[in-house]
Amino acid sequence: MNKRVCCAIAILAIVLVSGSLRAQDASGMSKRFTNHDVISLVQSGISEDVIIAKIREMSASGPSSVSFDTSTDGLKSLKAANVPDAVIKVMINPAPAATPIVMAGSAAPMTTDPNLPPPEVGVYWKNLSRFERVEGQALTNMKVGGKAGSLFTDGLRNQHWDAYLEGPVSKMVIQERRPGFYIYVTEGTDSSDYVLLMLNKKGNRREFQVGSFGGITGGKAGVKRDKEVPFKAEHVGMRTYKISLEGELKPGEYAFFMGTGGSATMSGARGGNRSGGAAAGRIYDFSIPE
Repeated sequence: MNKRVCCAIAILAIVLVSGSLRAQDASGMSKRFTNHDVISLVQSGISEDVIIAKIREMSASGPSSVSFDTSTDGLKSLKAANVPDAVIKVMINPAPAATPIVMAGSAAPMTTDPNLPPPEVGVYWKNLSRFERVEGQALTNMKVGGKAGSLFTDGLRNQHWDAYLEGPVSKMVIQERRPGFYIYVTEGTDSSDYVLLMLNKKGNRREFQVGSFGGITGGKAGVKRDKEVPFKAEHVGMRTYKISLEGELKPGEYAFFMGTGGSATMSGARGGNRSGGAAAGRIYDFSIPE
């Protein structure tokens, strides 16, 4: 075999190997999952759950398997193609969602989310990035108020039930005038079962009115509206509500009251009932300092 033939064979072999490598590279590139593939699946009517599963499958097979453009322009193009937000979120971060865990004594699975308080019933103050539990207690202390007024008016003025907490100030001090709260509620209740109250300081205790009896108007049950602090509640998770105050709190003593029985805003007794039932429930108190 002369030198020309050997040289031709060598060149041909190099060309064949080079072509094969380019074909493999092209094949690898064609297997990459891109924005175009996602848009194509959406336009084909594939459900978002199936598309998300496919994205996660491709992502798990290796970083070279997906190539998504999630820049501002890329997101605009995806939105213009009617790609669901849930799919776009997975394109940005294909990592699987947090694995559900079952809490002891719970029938339903719960997820631990660092942006939400722990799944334990109660009230929580969001102190920067930390959730601090506002300790609660059963409402058991009750007294009768307004005896003097009733006596001086010969019974025309009613008397009232006052619930009270021992101590002039709460152990929970919040150094914010507009703090953020979260409430994890019991099963079968929601944020509407809670009211936020400003408590009256009376000597070595803090109190609020929960009912009345006697007088011309008869009995009333529930907390007084003039002591109620308005707030907005947003459902942010299973049995979890984010509480946003509508304004700043003045220095003083406050409490979230979760009532059972006559826990609603004070209303008149019906029929021949002349005595408003005293409310029972649980109270979560805190203090706003000067």
